[in-house]
Amino acid sequence: MTDLKITLLVAKHEFRVFQENGLKIFVLFYILILLGVWGSNYTQLRTTSIKNKEAKELVDREWKNQDRGNHSAAHWGTFLFKPVSYLSLLESGTAVYSENYYRVEAHKRPQIHSNRLPDLEAFMRRPDLNTAFFFQWLMPLFVIGLGFSCISSEREKGFLKLLSVQGATFGHLAAGKFMALYLAVLLFTVPPFAVIVTGLVFENEPVNHLIRAFCWFGLYAVYFFLISGVVLLISAFSRSSWSSLMTSITLWILCVLLIPKFGSSAADGLYPLPSYHEFEHNIKTGFDKGLGQDGTYTERSEAHLNQHLKEFNVNNITQLPEKIRFALDLIQAEAYENKVSRFYSKKVEDQFEQQQKLMDNMGLINPFIAVRQLSMGFAGTDVYHHIDFFNKAEHYRNDMMDRLNRRELQLAISDKTQINNRDFYSSLPDFQYEYPSVGSVISHHMTAVWSLLFWTLVLIVFFGLIIKLNYFVNYEG
Repeated sequence: MTDLKITLLVAKHEFRVFQENGLKIFVLFYILILLGVWGSNYTQLRTTSIKNKEAKELVDREWKNQDRGNHSAAHWGTFLFKPVSYLSLLESGTAVYSENYYRVEAHKRPQIHSNRLPDLEAFMRRPDLNTAFFFQWLMPLFVIGLGFSCISSEREKGFLKLLSVQGATFGHLAAGKFMALYLAVLLFTVPPFAVIVTGLVFENEPVNHLIRAFCWFGLYAVYFFLISGVVLLISAFSRSSWSSLMTSITLWILCVLLIPKFGSSAADGLYPLPSYHEFEHNIKTGFDKGLGQDGTYTERSEAHLNQHLKEFNVNNITQLPEKIRFALDLIQAEAYENKVSRFYSKKVEDQFEQQQKLMDNMGLINPFIAVRQLSMGFAGTDVYHHIDFFNKAEHYRNDMMDRLNRRELQLAISDKTQINNRDFYSSLPDFQYEYPSVGSVISHHMTAVWSLLFWTLVLIVFFGLIIKLNYFVNYEG
């Protein structure tokens, strides 16, 4: 009998044992619970999506049909909404704590941490029932319950030496049991995969989101591969099934509960974010006194107005018409506010980036953290996407304010008093937010990717080594 046939025979036997122990019932029970959770979450998602759509239509209609002056319209402002994605059913991530809208208003800006993200593992405080919860937290426990005694029980029964007499090796046993265990675990991913892909197609979501879903399930295929391998490895090293179970549970507590919590606390402690009031104070001070050698507000305003004297054929600022002087000052002030805001927002982003980098680096010692980081990334609910939406919304806001202020200048120059603003407001481009590409997500979390590749390689090499040595056939339990 060939090595492959022996391995497949062991796998079939082990899978049959799983079925006899209620695998089908457990899979069915799991699917029913997951479908119930999905139904509830999808209802909430649809409600949120409808409310966002209605709010957007109302805000856009009020904005485009208004007849206010440009300066009044800038202070009246509008709202930009982040689209509700079906992918959030996979992983809620930081979306629970971050805003999905952006307030557009003159001289005021929402801050990237105005609704502060409590920490990078906020999920530890309040678990959200979604696919990621079942995959990250519950599936490891299921794998432990299914595989903790796969090899240790064979040693306890004396089957290892019996197999060696019959021509089978530990390699056949380990490979066969791993195939059976991994296949049993993958059965739990088939229904969620089918439902999510069908939902993405039904909801007519972008192709980018479909690719993200494939990557998301591929990520968990690797995650379950690692878990299955580690559980079997512990079972092989353990002298009894009880010690195998205790070791596996201890490792689960360490990797899933303790280390992520320690990592998030360390990230928040080492790279703290400024308070909202501190940030606002820095913005106001930077605008009034200037950054570096830029000068105070009054100095900047005078310098800007002096640059336009020849354009209006005057010799000093007092000769400029009041409306023109006002419009020029608006343009200058808004541009400098943008500069100051970007300067201090970049510091906050850098702190977020340092927190993310620390968590990604901790993924090198704990694959669970690496999976967590990539899972939120593919679902579009990590800090990176929060910052991306904020920056794109802020860019749109700055462009809109610049258009309004420059039109104010044009009207001041032409000295028009009776104008229709509706056509102008209707001509302004709409805000359309698109998620970054999958490649961008992967490049942003390359440390997490290398972590999973590293641990997968370590597991394969380790199993290959002990199989080659055939150590456990001669091991006395």
